[in-house]
Amino acid sequence: MGGCSGPDPAVGWAPAFDATDTGWLLNVWGPSGDDLRAVGGDPDRGCVVHYDGTSWDVEPMGLDVPLLNWTHGFASGETFVVGNRGTVIELGPEGWRQHGGVPTDQDLWGVWGAAPDDLWAVGGNGRAEGQATILRYDGASWRTVEVPALMRARVWAFFKVWGTASDDLWIVGQRGAVLHWDGSELIEHLVGASDDLISVWGTGPDRVAVVGGRGNAVVATFAGNGWTSRTLAPLPGLNGVWMRDPDVLHVAGIEGTLASVDFETLAYTEEPSGTRQTFHSVFGDDRGRLTAVGGSLASPVAPFEGVAYARALGEGE
Repeated sequence: MGGCSGPDPAVGWAPAFDATDTGWLLNVWGPSGDDLRAVGGDPDRGCVVHYDGTSWDVEPMGLDVPLLNWTHGFASGETFVVGNRGTVIELGPEGWRQHGGVPTDQDLWGVWGAAPDDLWAVGGNGRAEGQATILRYDGASWRTVEVPALMRARVWAFFKVWGTASDDLWIVGQRGAVLHWDGSELIEHLVGASDDLISVWGTGPDRVAVVGGRGNAVVATFAGNGWTSRTLAPLPGLNGVWMRDPDVLHVAGIEGTLASVDFETLAYTEEPSGTRQTFHSVFGDDRGRLTAVGGSLASPVAPFEGVAYARALGEGE
Protein backbone atom coordinates (compact mmCIF):
# COMPACT_ATOMS: atom_id res chain seq x y z
CA MET A 1 0.00 0.00 0.00
CA GLY A 2 2.93 2.26 0.60
CA GLY A 3 3.76 4.91 3.13
CA CYS A 4 5.33 8.28 3.61
CA SER A 5 8.61 9.43 5.08
CA GLY A 6 6.86 12.30 6.83
CA PRO A 7 4.80 15.27 5.68
CA ASP A 8 6.63 18.27 4.24
CA PRO A 9 5.80 21.43 6.25
CA ALA A 10 5.95 23.44 3.03
CA VAL A 11 3.32 21.31 1.31
CA GLY A 12 0.45 21.32 3.82
CA TRP A 13 -2.11 18.56 3.58
CA ALA A 14 -1.22 15.75 1.15
CA PRO A 15 -2.27 12.10 0.72
CA ALA A 16 -0.77 9.87 3.42
CA PHE A 17 -1.39 6.69 1.41
CA ASP A 18 -3.74 5.39 -1.26
CA ALA A 19 -6.84 4.38 0.70
CA THR A 20 -9.15 3.90 -2.29
CA ASP A 21 -9.57 0.16 -1.69
CA THR A 22 -9.55 0.03 2.12
CA GLY A 23 -13.21 0.95 2.48
CA TRP A 24 -14.25 3.94 4.52
CA LEU A 25 -11.81 5.03 7.23
CA LEU A 26 -13.66 6.25 10.32
CA ASN A 27 -10.87 6.81 12.83
CA VAL A 28 -7.09 7.03 13.17
CA TRP A 29 -5.27 6.65 16.49
CA GLY A 30 -2.04 5.28 17.87
CA PRO A 31 0.23 5.31 20.92
CA SER A 32 3.13 6.71 18.88
CA GLY A 33 3.99 8.09 15.47
CA ASP A 34 5.36 4.73 14.32
CA ASP A 35 2.36 2.75 15.55
CA LEU A 36 -0.88 4.15 14.11
CA ARG A 37 -4.08 2.39 13.09
CA ALA A 38 -6.87 3.58 10.84
CA VAL A 39 -10.08 1.57 11.14
CA GLY A 40 -13.14 1.30 8.92
CA GLY A 41 -14.16 -0.96 6.05
CA ASP A 42 -17.63 -1.32 4.56
CA PRO A 43 -20.96 -2.13 6.27
CA ASP A 44 -20.25 -5.88 6.22
CA ARG A 45 -16.46 -6.00 6.49
CA GLY A 46 -14.22 -4.36 9.04
CA CYS A 47 -10.72 -3.26 8.10
CA VAL A 48 -7.65 -2.13 10.04
CA VAL A 49 -4.73 -0.37 8.32
CA HIS A 50 -1.49 -0.15 10.32
CA TYR A 51 1.39 2.32 10.02
CA ASP A 52 4.70 1.06 11.41
CA GLY A 53 6.73 4.20 10.83
CA THR A 54 7.55 3.23 7.25
CA SER A 55 4.41 2.15 5.43
CA TRP A 56 0.64 1.75 5.79
CA ASP A 57 -0.60 -1.83 5.28
CA VAL A 58 -3.86 -3.69 5.82
CA GLU A 59 -3.51 -5.66 9.03
CA PRO A 60 -4.80 -9.26 9.11
CA MET A 61 -7.16 -9.69 12.07
CA GLY A 62 -8.45 -13.22 11.54
CA LEU A 63 -11.92 -11.97 12.50
CA ASP A 64 -15.17 -11.65 10.57
CA VAL A 65 -16.55 -8.32 11.80
CA PRO A 66 -18.61 -5.50 10.25
CA LEU A 67 -17.61 -1.86 9.83
CA LEU A 68 -15.26 -0.60 12.55
CA ASN A 69 -15.89 2.93 13.81
CA TRP A 70 -13.53 4.05 16.58
CA THR A 71 -10.36 3.17 18.46
CA HIS A 72 -8.83 3.73 21.87
CA GLY A 73 -5.75 2.19 23.38
CA PHE A 74 -3.02 2.40 25.93
CA ALA A 75 0.76 2.73 26.04
CA SER A 76 0.86 -0.79 27.50
CA GLY A 77 -0.27 -2.09 24.12
CA GLU A 78 -3.94 -2.95 24.52
CA THR A 79 -6.06 -1.45 21.73
CA PHE A 80 -9.86 -1.56 21.65
CA VAL A 81 -12.02 -0.96 18.55
CA VAL A 82 -15.81 -0.70 18.38
CA GLY A 83 -18.05 -1.06 15.36
CA ASN A 84 -21.42 -1.83 13.89
CA ARG A 85 -23.88 -4.27 15.44
CA GLY A 86 -22.36 -4.11 18.90
CA THR A 87 -18.90 -5.16 17.76
CA VAL A 88 -15.94 -4.85 20.14
CA ILE A 89 -12.50 -6.20 19.25
CA GLU A 90 -9.27 -6.00 21.20
CA LEU A 91 -5.60 -6.21 20.22
CA GLY A 92 -3.51 -7.81 22.92
CA PRO A 93 -0.22 -9.73 23.21
CA GLU A 94 -1.69 -12.72 21.38
CA GLY A 95 -3.30 -10.74 18.56
CA TRP A 96 -6.84 -9.68 17.83
CA ARG A 97 -9.87 -11.17 19.58
CA GLN A 98 -13.56 -10.33 19.56
CA HIS A 99 -15.37 -9.64 22.82
CA GLY A 100 -18.35 -11.87 23.51
CA GLY A 101 -21.34 -11.03 25.62
CA VAL A 102 -21.58 -7.38 24.56
CA PRO A 103 -25.14 -6.50 25.67
CA THR A 104 -26.28 -4.64 22.54
CA ASP A 105 -26.74 -5.03 18.81
CA GLN A 106 -26.75 -1.28 18.27
CA ASP A 107 -23.91 0.26 16.25
CA LEU A 108 -21.13 1.50 18.53
CA TRP A 109 -19.57 4.81 17.47
CA GLY A 110 -17.09 5.69 20.21
CA VAL A 111 -14.86 4.17 22.88
CA TRP A 112 -12.62 5.63 25.58
CA GLY A 113 -11.24 4.48 28.89
CA ALA A 114 -9.00 5.51 31.75
CA ALA A 115 -7.52 1.99 31.84
CA PRO A 116 -7.93 -1.35 30.04
CA ASP A 117 -10.27 -2.46 32.82
CA ASP A 118 -12.30 0.76 32.84
CA LEU A 119 -13.69 1.39 29.36
CA TRP A 120 -16.80 3.14 28.06
CA ALA A 121 -18.44 2.63 24.67
CA VAL A 122 -21.37 4.56 23.20
CA GLY A 123 -23.66 4.18 20.22
CA GLY A 124 -27.18 3.78 18.97
CA ASN A 125 -28.78 3.68 15.55
CA GLY A 126 -30.59 6.94 16.21
CA ARG A 127 -33.94 6.02 14.70
CA ALA A 128 -36.13 5.09 17.65
CA GLU A 129 -36.55 5.66 21.34
CA GLY A 130 -34.40 3.39 23.47
CA GLN A 131 -31.61 2.95 20.94
CA ALA A 132 -29.16 5.34 22.64
CA THR A 133 -26.50 3.08 24.13
CA ILE A 134 -23.90 3.48 26.89
CA LEU A 135 -21.75 0.51 27.92
CA ARG A 136 -19.00 0.05 30.50
CA TYR A 137 -16.26 -2.62 30.67
CA ASP A 138 -14.48 -3.74 33.86
CA GLY A 139 -11.80 -5.86 32.21
CA ALA A 140 -13.95 -9.00 32.24
CA SER A 141 -17.40 -8.11 30.90
CA TRP A 142 -19.51 -5.34 29.45
CA ARG A 143 -22.64 -4.00 31.12
CA THR A 144 -25.28 -1.50 30.10
CA VAL A 145 -25.27 1.91 31.78
CA GLU A 146 -28.71 3.43 32.12
CA VAL A 147 -29.22 6.64 30.18
CA PRO A 148 -30.52 9.27 32.60
CA ALA A 149 -33.74 11.17 31.94
CA LEU A 150 -32.78 14.00 29.61
CA MET A 151 -34.21 17.47 29.19
CA ARG A 152 -33.24 17.27 25.53
CA ALA A 153 -35.81 15.23 23.60
CA ARG A 154 -35.39 12.46 21.02
CA VAL A 155 -31.79 11.58 21.82
CA TRP A 156 -31.54 8.11 20.32
CA ALA A 157 -27.78 7.87 19.71
CA PHE A 158 -24.52 8.85 21.35
CA PHE A 159 -21.57 9.29 19.03
CA LYS A 160 -18.36 9.72 21.05
CA VAL A 161 -16.92 9.49 24.53
CA TRP A 162 -13.67 11.04 25.80
CA GLY A 163 -12.25 11.94 29.17
CA THR A 164 -9.26 12.70 31.35
CA ALA A 165 -9.80 10.24 34.21
CA SER A 166 -12.14 7.58 35.55
CA ASP A 167 -14.22 10.32 37.21
CA ASP A 168 -14.14 12.86 34.37
CA LEU A 169 -15.52 11.89 30.98
CA TRP A 170 -17.83 13.40 28.39
CA ILE A 171 -20.38 11.77 26.08
CA VAL A 172 -21.84 13.61 23.06
CA GLY A 173 -24.64 12.70 20.73
CA GLN A 174 -27.80 13.38 18.85
CA ARG A 175 -29.57 16.76 18.94
CA GLY A 176 -26.90 18.51 20.99
CA ALA A 177 -26.77 15.95 23.79
CA VAL A 178 -23.83 16.24 26.19
CA LEU A 179 -23.38 14.13 29.34
CA HIS A 180 -20.63 14.33 31.97
CA TRP A 181 -19.58 11.48 34.25
CA ASP A 182 -18.18 12.70 37.58
CA GLY A 183 -17.42 9.29 39.02
CA SER A 184 -20.87 8.70 40.45
CA GLU A 185 -23.51 9.86 37.97
CA LEU A 186 -24.11 11.06 34.43
CA ILE A 187 -25.18 14.71 34.37
CA GLU A 188 -26.69 16.40 31.32
CA HIS A 189 -25.14 19.67 30.11
CA LEU A 190 -27.03 22.07 27.87
CA VAL A 191 -24.27 23.57 25.73
CA GLY A 192 -26.32 25.87 23.47
CA ALA A 193 -26.43 23.53 20.47
CA SER A 194 -29.30 21.49 19.02
CA ASP A 195 -27.47 19.92 16.05
CA ASP A 196 -25.95 16.46 16.31
CA LEU A 197 -22.64 16.59 18.17
CA ILE A 198 -20.28 14.03 16.67
CA SER A 199 -16.94 14.19 18.47
CA VAL A 200 -15.21 15.41 21.64
CA TRP A 201 -11.58 15.95 22.68
CA GLY A 202 -9.60 18.09 25.09
CA THR A 203 -6.34 18.69 26.90
CA GLY A 204 -7.64 18.61 30.48
CA PRO A 205 -10.70 18.81 32.70
CA ASP A 206 -11.13 22.51 31.98
CA ARG A 207 -10.26 22.43 28.28
CA VAL A 208 -12.81 20.40 26.31
CA ALA A 209 -14.07 20.87 22.76
CA VAL A 210 -17.11 19.35 21.03
CA VAL A 211 -17.87 19.52 17.29
CA GLY A 212 -20.71 18.51 15.01
CA GLY A 213 -23.41 19.86 12.72
CA ARG A 214 -24.96 18.05 9.79
CA GLY A 215 -25.11 21.14 7.56
CA ASN A 216 -22.83 23.84 8.94
CA ALA A 217 -20.15 23.33 11.55
CA VAL A 218 -21.04 23.59 15.23
CA VAL A 219 -18.35 24.01 17.90
CA ALA A 220 -18.77 24.17 21.67
CA THR A 221 -15.95 24.64 24.18
CA PHE A 222 -15.79 24.15 27.94
CA ALA A 223 -13.25 26.08 30.01
CA GLY A 224 -14.35 24.86 33.42
CA ASN A 225 -16.98 27.49 34.09
CA GLY A 226 -19.58 26.96 31.37
CA TRP A 227 -19.91 26.38 27.66
CA THR A 228 -19.42 28.65 24.66
CA SER A 229 -21.00 27.46 21.41
CA ARG A 230 -21.24 28.79 17.88
CA THR A 231 -22.33 27.79 14.41
CA LEU A 232 -19.38 28.38 12.06
CA ALA A 233 -21.33 28.89 8.83
CA PRO A 234 -20.39 28.60 6.03
CA LEU A 235 -17.91 25.97 7.28
CA PRO A 236 -19.49 22.54 6.58
CA GLY A 237 -20.44 20.08 9.30
CA LEU A 238 -17.67 18.55 11.42
CA ASN A 239 -17.04 14.94 12.43
CA GLY A 240 -13.65 14.96 14.14
CA VAL A 241 -11.65 17.08 16.59
CA TRP A 242 -8.22 16.70 18.18
CA MET A 243 -6.16 18.98 20.43
CA ARG A 244 -2.54 19.15 21.53
CA ASP A 245 -2.25 22.84 22.35
CA PRO A 246 -4.99 23.98 24.75
CA ASP A 247 -5.76 26.97 22.55
CA VAL A 248 -6.14 25.21 19.19
CA LEU A 249 -8.71 22.75 17.85
CA HIS A 250 -7.90 20.70 14.76
CA VAL A 251 -11.17 19.73 13.08
CA ALA A 252 -12.27 17.58 10.14
CA GLY A 253 -15.59 17.26 8.36
CA ILE A 254 -17.69 16.90 5.26
CA GLU A 255 -16.76 18.11 1.76
CA GLY A 256 -13.04 17.73 2.47
CA THR A 257 -13.14 20.15 5.38
CA LEU A 258 -9.98 20.54 7.43
CA ALA A 259 -9.47 23.56 9.65
CA SER A 260 -8.04 24.93 12.88
CA VAL A 261 -10.22 26.75 15.40
CA ASP A 262 -9.18 29.14 18.19
CA PHE A 263 -10.46 27.75 21.50
CA GLU A 264 -11.29 31.14 22.98
CA THR A 265 -12.72 33.07 20.03
CA LEU A 266 -13.95 30.13 17.90
CA ALA A 267 -12.50 31.87 14.86
CA TYR A 268 -11.43 29.32 12.27
CA THR A 269 -8.87 28.99 9.49
CA GLU A 270 -9.65 26.60 6.65
CA GLU A 271 -6.82 24.39 5.40
CA PRO A 272 -7.18 23.26 1.76
CA SER A 273 -7.15 19.48 1.46
CA GLY A 274 -7.52 18.96 -2.27
CA THR A 275 -10.40 16.50 -1.90
CA ARG A 276 -14.18 16.68 -1.59
CA GLN A 277 -14.41 13.39 0.28
CA THR A 278 -15.70 13.45 3.84
CA PHE A 279 -13.19 13.42 6.68
CA HIS A 280 -14.35 11.67 9.85
CA SER A 281 -11.35 11.74 12.18
CA VAL A 282 -8.17 13.76 12.78
CA PHE A 283 -5.30 12.81 15.09
CA GLY A 284 -1.81 14.08 15.88
CA ASP A 285 1.13 11.90 16.87
CA ASP A 286 4.42 12.36 18.68
CA ARG A 287 6.32 12.65 15.40
CA GLY A 288 4.66 15.97 14.71
CA ARG A 289 2.28 14.60 12.08
CA LEU A 290 -1.43 15.33 11.82
CA THR A 291 -3.45 12.63 10.02
CA ALA A 292 -7.06 12.86 8.84
CA VAL A 293 -9.08 9.95 7.47
CA GLY A 294 -12.51 9.46 5.93
CA GLY A 295 -13.94 8.48 2.58
CA SER A 296 -17.03 8.40 0.41
CA LEU A 297 -19.28 8.64 3.46
CA ALA A 298 -21.78 10.86 1.67
CA SER A 299 -22.80 7.82 -0.39
CA PRO A 300 -24.20 4.80 1.48
CA VAL A 301 -23.57 2.42 -1.43
CA ALA A 302 -20.53 0.88 -3.10
CA PRO A 303 -17.84 1.69 -3.98
CA PHE A 304 -16.80 2.29 -0.36
CA GLU A 305 -13.66 4.37 -0.83
CA GLY A 306 -11.31 5.62 1.87
CA VAL A 307 -9.18 8.73 2.06
CA ALA A 308 -6.16 9.53 4.24
CA TYR A 309 -4.27 12.84 4.34
CA ALA A 310 -1.46 14.13 6.54
CA ARG A 311 0.46 17.33 7.23
CA ALA A 312 3.20 18.47 9.55
CA LEU A 313 2.09 19.65 12.97
CA GLY A 314 3.76 22.92 13.88
CA GLU A 315 4.71 24.39 17.24
CA GLY A 316 1.91 26.10 19.10
CA GLU A 317 -0.81 24.02 17.52
